[in-house]
Amino acid sequence: MAQTVPGSSNEELAAVKDDLNQLKKDLAELLSVVKESGKAKASNLEQDALNAVHSAIDTLNQRFTEAKVGVTNQTHATLDQAEQLVDRHPVATLLTAFGVGFLLAKLFSKN
Repeated sequence: MAQTVPGSSNEELAAVKDDLNQLKKDLAELLSVVKESGKAKASNLEQDALNAVHSAIDTLNQRFTEAKVGVTNQTHATLDQAEQLVDRHPVATLLTAFGVGFLLAKLFSKN
């Protein structure tokens, strides 16, 4: 038969308990490190996303400003051309405006 030494098994059991407690502590520390690493990566990703959004907004603002300037310049050029046309042909412009007004009045009259 196998003989057991009472003191030896208690010591082994105590050593296993100590090892398990140390393993618990190590796992808790590892989880804490992983959690902090995840938070840092999430924070970096969030900052990268915010930077990308701000960059896109800046680009859109710049394009909008360029488009607005282009439209303003084109509007001024068209108005200048219209003024020159009226200056060169005042009677024809007046008769054309009268004719268009007359046609619009006929189209929108209730008769």
